[in-house]
Amino acid sequence: MALYVRPLTAQERPLLQSLANGADLIRARWARIVLLSASGMGVPAIADTLDLSAATVRARIKDFNARGLEALERTPASGRPETLTPSLGDQIAALMRERLPRDFGWSDTGWTLDLLVKVATLEGWVESISREGIRLALRKSQHSYRWLKSWTQVDD
Repeated sequence: MALYVRPLTAQERPLLQSLANGADLIRARWARIVLLSASGMGVPAIADTLDLSAATVRARIKDFNARGLEALERTPASGRPETLTPSLGDQIAALMRERLPRDFGWSDTGWTLDLLVKVATLEGWVESISREGIRLALRKSQHSYRWLKSWTQVDD
């Protein structure tokens, strides 16, 4: 049995044509699938025309039939949650400015990346992080490890 989109409404067709010529290439491709199917083209022909797999075309047609124009909305892709946030970098920078390694029982006189890794995990800021992760978190929050490690604390 052939799969086609449901009949388009008078409001949907111009919107789909606009999306098919739009700047968002993904949504344009999805709109073209719907328009070609509405014109009577079958799944294999649409797949060949747009250089897509037949499974992708079928999935897009089924989604449009079920949800209408909502099916053309792009949703953020799931993925690994961001762990290196600017707030983590700010926490590390504040630690480097306000405390010394001696406050944590270490005999070191200055902050090293290894010590910052230990503190970030012991304090529960992150589950795990690498030396480069510390550097990247600082950079993301507009701080420089080189500048911060040379920061001299003024005793009050």
